[in-house]
Amino acid sequence: MKTIKINDILGMLGLISLVGLSACTTKTNEIVRTNTVVEQRYLPADPGAVEFVWEPPMVNVVDVPPGLDPEGTYYRPAHQAVVEIKQGRWQYYRPTK
Repeated sequence: MKTIKINDILGMLGLISLVGLSACTTKTNEIVRTNTVVEQRYLPADPGAVEFVWEPPMVNVVDVPPGLDPEGTYYRPAHQAVVEIKQGRWQYYRPTK
């Protein structure tokens, strides 16, 4: 069995206190402040820049049964027709915020 001497304990305590004191004396962190200035001013649009975007029309495909046309003049077979629900249009382009 190994015995621990008081000098060994005091040496360990001295080493721990030396490490603790050296850690406390390190340089503190500096706070750096950065000021950002945002300046907005109107600039004319570059040639070729997008100012308007085309919104395509909204359409639907419907099945038309066979029969006479609405005026009753001629017979038409069953077919599909494209129905425009909303017309296409140009809209002013606004970038999202």
